[in-house]
Amino acid sequence: MEFNNRLLLKIIELAIAIACIVLYETVGNLSLHPVIVAGTVGGYTVICGVLLVGHVVNSLVEKRLNALFSLIGCLLFVASGALVIDEWHGGLLNTDRKRQAIGAGSLMIINAAVFLLDTLCICRT
Repeated sequence: MEFNNRLLLKIIELAIAIACIVLYETVGNLSLHPVIVAGTVGGYTVICGVLLVGHVVNSLVEKRLNALFSLIGCLLFVASGALVIDEWHGGLLNTDRKRQAIGAGSLMIINAAVFLLDTLCICRT
């Protein structure tokens, strides 16, 4: 196993996705569009975990497929984060649930940026 920036990006992507799952479970219903939000967070937790394990055991993942996963992950995390933030930013109440939901949406946007960076690193090599 070679430790490089791509491995670090995969670890960060997985950690943020797991944090989003924890916040999703803590808040409860994060969005009125649970198929998109829960599907993105849950699906990409599995995908990132598999790709991370594949990287650790030096399994060959085709470059274009890996870039496609990362690019679609970027788009889905932007959409999910935007949906969550849009649904929770209004209102006068500043409850813990609202802060956690906006935090989850923000983490999704941050994870989208990490996926974009991962896509750029894949295409650069």
